[in-house]
Amino acid sequence: MTAFLHSEEFTKLESDYPFLRRAREQVLGLKAIDAVVVDIETTGLEPAQNEITEIAALRISKGEIQGAFAALIRIDRPLPPEIVRLTGITDEMLRDSGQEKGNVLRGFIDFVKDTPLIAHNVEFDVPFLNHHIKVGLARALNNPLICTLKLARKLLPGLASYKLGKIAEYFKIPTPLTHRAPGDIEITYQIWLKLIELLEKQDICDLAKLLHFAP
Repeated sequence: MTAFLHSEEFTKLESDYPFLRRAREQVLGLKAIDAVVVDIETTGLEPAQNEITEIAALRISKGEIQGAFAALIRIDRPLPPEIVRLTGITDEMLRDSGQEKGNVLRGFIDFVKDTPLIAHNVEFDVPFLNHHIKVGLARALNNPLICTLKLARKLLPGLASYKLGKIAEYFKIPTPLTHRAPGDIEITYQIWLKLIELLEKQDICDLAKLLHFAP
């Protein structure tokens, strides 16, 4: 039975019969959730005043990585020195390797579709993305949202810090590259797998229960 739930045949059936996704979740637990882990880098904290410089995302299915998206975005202003120090992204990198923002946002939307989004602090990443998607493309992300920051605060009470690197340190997850979107989504993905183990000990085994636990 489990092998069939992992098969391509079952995945195709799910697209036509949504109730089968719920059945898979009941058997396989939270790893059955198809999701996209996302992270962005920006020039500051205010969506209306600051730009996105990098977007990265991992598509996961049955707990395993199935695809990746990553892009730098050209901007029309110099990067603040503190952002260069924090991220390692430079004006030269954006000029030489950055892509036009609208093309990157369209590519990102096509990559995520209506899949649930996982981010460490969705209340920063998703509003930032939605502001620029609305202004540039007159569209919006309405995906279900899973926040590893909120989950960690509920599942790991008493930590001195809930920054991504500190939670990774708690779980003994290596952090060779932080404050760059591709590195941070890999860390977030690994944290998500650890959080699944804690969630399922509390009988939180499907998307509906998860969203109720940490809305």
